[in-house]
Amino acid sequence: MKKILCLTLALIMCLFALASCGKEELQFGKEYRALSGQMDVLLQLKSKSIDVGVMDSIMAGYYMSQDTDYSGSLMIVENLDLSTEQYGIAARKGSGLAKKINEALIDLAKAGTVEELATKYGIASELCIDKNATIAPLTEAEQADWNYIVAQDKFIVGYTLFAPIAYKDDNGVLIGFDIELAKAVAQKLDLNVEFQEIEWDAKEALLNSKSIDCIWNGMTITEERLANMEISIPYLNNKQVAVIRIENKDKYTTTDSMSDAIVGAEAGSAGESCVVIANEK
Repeated sequence: MKKILCLTLALIMCLFALASCGKEELQFGKEYRALSGQMDVLLQLKSKSIDVGVMDSIMAGYYMSQDTDYSGSLMIVENLDLSTEQYGIAARKGSGLAKKINEALIDLAKAGTVEELATKYGIASELCIDKNATIAPLTEAEQADWNYIVAQDKFIVGYTLFAPIAYKDDNGVLIGFDIELAKAVAQKLDLNVEFQEIEWDAKEALLNSKSIDCIWNGMTITEERLANMEISIPYLNNKQVAVIRIENKDKYTTTDSMSDAIVGAEAGSAGESCVVIANEK
């Protein structure tokens, strides 16, 4: 009888452990939902599927300030910056493309082209390109990958829809700051550029399999990404902010006040890391 009780107790403990395994520990909120993209954050907020969305200030600011479907119903929580960060362009580890992009970015910044494009999309104040940065020569491995790209006569950019970085106009034409900047860099490098919409959570796998050659889409520079990819010099500043429905402006003012909220962010994004505590294994 004792043996049966012990086995039963052990089984219950195992089931409890399995139920607990993989459950996210949250920085705030009662529930977290990983979403397919930053546009999905806005859509889910408007449909009331989530209560708080965490996303890039550059995109949130664009949609809150323009005459869009969201500007009259959603708002950024004031005085609540969840993190500050910088954007970079990522290439495969060991690729020379990031250095070549750096050289082109610096030349374009000196010529005023980058500021002109940023002004067009309302983000000139967020530019942070170091015009005096020194770029090291390509290593042997980097030169080999660069030769591969030159042989293809193009580089493939992975992106997601993320205004004003990359989005489609009323005619379905892909536009945006990063899109135009990538085209300017490609012209400077005497290469063609091809754009491929991707699932953000799969970006590293696509990069390493050579399905794309770089991730150019408002990507936050982190220590982990620096260890796994070649990343350009920073080119834009950004923050992670909380977006809510205007009707909740007095309810959700701090992360503490969001204890009963369903929070959403793009899977694999910097926004997600502000909500979910990483499970170290």
